[in-house]
Formats: sequence, structure tokens, C-alpha cells
Amino acid sequence: MKIGIAPGRYATAIHTALTQRANVEAEILSSQNNPTPCTFVLAVDDELTPPEAHVRRYITHHQVQATPWTVVAARHLLSGAAATGTTTPIVAPLPISAPPLTPSHQPGVAIRDVQNHKALKMALEDASIPILAIDDPNVGILIDPSNSHGFVEPLRDAMSQEKVVIAMHSNEAAKDTILHDTNGYLLTKPSEIRAAVETLVADSNERARLGFEARKSVTTANWQRVVRAMLLTTRTATPILEQFSDLPAQRRWSKRLGHAHPWRSAKYDNGTITLKDRTLHLDDLGALRQTMLERSAPKRDQ
Repeated sequence: MKIGIAPGRYATAIHTALTQRANVEAEILSSQNNPTPCTFVLAVDDELTPPEAHVRRYITHHQVQATPWTVVAARHLLSGAAATGTTTPIVAPLPISAPPLTPSHQPGVAIRDVQNHKALKMALEDASIPILAIDDPNVGILIDPSNSHGFVEPLRDAMSQEKVVIAMHSNEAAKDTILHDTNGYLLTKPSEIRAAVETLVADSNERARLGFEARKSVTTANWQRVVRAMLLTTRTATPILEQFSDLPAQRRWSKRLGHAHPWRSAKYDNGTITLKDRTLHLDDLGALRQTMLERSAPKRDQ
């Protein structure tokens, strides 16, 4: 099998992942190359591909115009994939190159797209919290005030640097990436941002805890996983965002018993999980299934 790769910033990473697979020959193409000898071409976002090429595309953000969206980087992009005509889209989390670890977790604060959030900047500065440039090395707390249709890449990039990301629950990109109070903060109201920032600035242990979990959660993604998803020719069932864990048992659970995934949006209350008109009593379940459903709807997220 010969696979072409559209030139772009991720082309080398995709090429490396492909060359590690058996019976696969990979080549980075120019936009003018004849793709005829290739089984298909892999591309990211809006990268140009050779004319008449059979393309499988990996999408990382919601503004992409190209089709089809074969594989997407986060669950909230699945609806866009379906809108482009992809009948079996799949999710593979976006890999981020993690920089070397730094010894401290800085208290500096930055706001993503600060020019469109001047009121928030003024409110924080009134509380004696200076706002730094987003690339300042003293930044350890990144605020993404976007209410919807955010971007996955800058969030995951900041998390890979052990920065604490504060984002809104209505931001689907953030909700796909962050678990509140575990690897970052997801807030329901903009008015909650100031209190969250003040807490983090004053508490270096909390910054260290959230930063460690943030880096751990995003660095488990890799291009081998993305390439595997893009090479699949048939897919069944409903695509889901893979949950990261060091436990092989959790991955086996997701594969074998995927019907339990809808319970992630259920309500948990004292040993009972409720989803619409369905109720499960965890005491009636086996140990593994009970544990996984408890993780799917943790108490602290209610």
C-alpha cells in the first residue's frame, strides 16, 4: 500500500507514523504531484492536495472548508464531519509535541484573544492581577473566555506545557479536552473567572496539580493513533472521544462494552445513575462495570 501525504506542518509527523507500519510505503507529495500510484492521500485541515486524489482528511477545528472530514480531532467536530457527507466519521485526539518539563508552575495570567475580551482584562487588572502576553514564559494560567466554537489546538498546546487552562463549559472544544477540577477549570459563567484566577494565583500546589494532570491527559495522544484511524476503511457504531487512562482495562472496556458510553452524560447520586427515563443501581452491577460507570459520571462534575 502506498500512501501520499499532503505537505503541511504535520506532514513529517504523519510520514514518521506511517513508516512504522508494516506493508505501508509513504511519500510526502507536492500539491502538483500525480497521486495515481497512491492508494489515497492523507491531509490535515485545508491543506492542498493533488487534483483527482482520493483524500482522507484529519480536521482539528470547526472553520475548515475542505471535504471530507474523515477523522476529527475532537468530539464536537463530528457534526461538521457529518455535514460534509462523511457517513462514518471517527475521533482521534490531536497529538501535541510536549516541550521539556520546567521546574516551576508560574502564577502569570494570559487571556487568549485578549483584544476581544478587554472587559475581562480590565476586571482582572482592577483586582491587581496583571495580564501578560500569551507567549510570556511567566504565564502559568491561560484563560480562554470563548463561549462556543473554540479551537482544540491552543488548549492542548497550553496543557502540554503544564499551564492551567480556564475555559467556559459552553466552549465545546474545551469541554472535549478538559475535565473540570481535574486537568483544568470549566466554568459556567464569565463572572466566575476572576475568583478562579485569584485562587490559582495564590495556590501554587493547585497550579502544580492541575498542570501535571493537564500535561498527562494530552500527551497520551500520538500520530500513530491518528494514522490508524485515517487508514481504517470501515467503521461501525457511534464515534466517541477516547478517554485517556493508564489502565488497559479501561481501554478494553471502551472497545468491548461501548454501549455504556452514553451514560457519561448521566446524573450520579449516591450509587444511582439516571439518564432521562433510565436508572441504574450500581450495587446491581459487576465490579468493572460499576467502576467504569462511576468514572463516566463522577460526583464532582454534577
